[in-house]
Amino acid sequence: MLAGCGARTDLTDAPPAITCDTAPPTCIQPNADDPCGESSVVDAVCDESAHTWSCPSGSRLYARAPESSTVCRPFQGDTSVMNVGPWGLSGMTRVPTDDGRCLWVADSATLKDGTQARNVAFQPDPTAPFGTCPVNSLTPPTPIVTIEGTNDPTVLVQIDGGYRLGGATHVLYRIFHADPSATFGAVEIGGGVGRWDEAMQQIVIPSATPPFPWGLDLDLGDAQLAAGDGTHAYVWGCAQQGMYLEQGCELARLDASDNVELLSTQGTWIATTDASQGAVLFGAGTWTSSVAPAPNGLRHVYIIDFGSQLQSDVATVATGPWTPGPNLATCDLPLADDPQAFCAGPTVHGELSDPTRPGEMAISYGVGSSTLGTPPGTSNDYWARLVWTQ
Repeated sequence: MLAGCGARTDLTDAPPAITCDTAPPTCIQPNADDPCGESSVVDAVCDESAHTWSCPSGSRLYARAPESSTVCRPFQGDTSVMNVGPWGLSGMTRVPTDDGRCLWVADSATLKDGTQARNVAFQPDPTAPFGTCPVNSLTPPTPIVTIEGTNDPTVLVQIDGGYRLGGATHVLYRIFHADPSATFGAVEIGGGVGRWDEAMQQIVIPSATPPFPWGLDLDLGDAQLAAGDGTHAYVWGCAQQGMYLEQGCELARLDASDNVELLSTQGTWIATTDASQGAVLFGAGTWTSSVAPAPNGLRHVYIIDFGSQLQSDVATVATGPWTPGPNLATCDLPLADDPQAFCAGPTVHGELSDPTRPGEMAISYGVGSSTLGTPPGTSNDYWARLVWTQ
């Protein structure tokens, strides 16, 4: 009888250990490869001795800011600047740095002393709750571009964005000469790939004169995206004849040495910068759009020239096919005071997109006016905007 009872019940078993008996928190892990990239959700860790949950090293507790109906004008609370904008050659692009920061580079800004500055860098707080409008910059807003070999004030640099590849930051740029008679106040002469100088804390542009690595017929720089293979970045150039108020966009891939291969009309990669051999994948407004990860693939975010809507295309892979997606948002514009106001230069900020809300995108854009002379309204009307869309 004793043997039979022991067979049914192991009298030597210890009672079960008491572990964390509450629901685990949500933990957020920053992108290890790209400080401007999308973060991810990671599992919390249970400390069995203390019966408490904690987030793994390098991650943080998830937090979401309360919903707000207030228009987000990035860095409007920073006393170092009087204005960010209006729309010039670009909006607020992103550049990752070697020391793990994601800088937003405003095409133009008015500093607190009244100086009109170009390519001013801001740093939002990467630990702020998702949905937070970045009010202040963690680092003082500072012009951040150096051109090697020239100090010509008529030379204007447009920073188109940056990406990490081969352990270094690569920065796409375009060079313009100021021309008040031109549509956007400047004429483009070329573009290429610059670098981040950690010692100088500057984006270094190698030259403002020809030859450039590609011509204006290809004009790479409108959008960029890490290819995911560790050896290439995808870069789009939108210089082909397209629909009304749009240009056709071709796709190239660049390696860590900035060598270019173009996606051909046959769907193969060819070592050329001859745009006549490239395939047009989608259309976009002038100079700036964004391609970013989305559920089940990728999303292209753009605004047509002098437009008022954030529009999209979708695809499962960068090489397409791309198909029209939904309109994402209507731009906040001062149309009551300025019927010719428009939005432009959409940049998707993956570092601010909430990973617990699949498909959410934080998108900045610039506001400008096609009114001749000084537009009506206040500088507040033409300050850059930031919105969250699905």
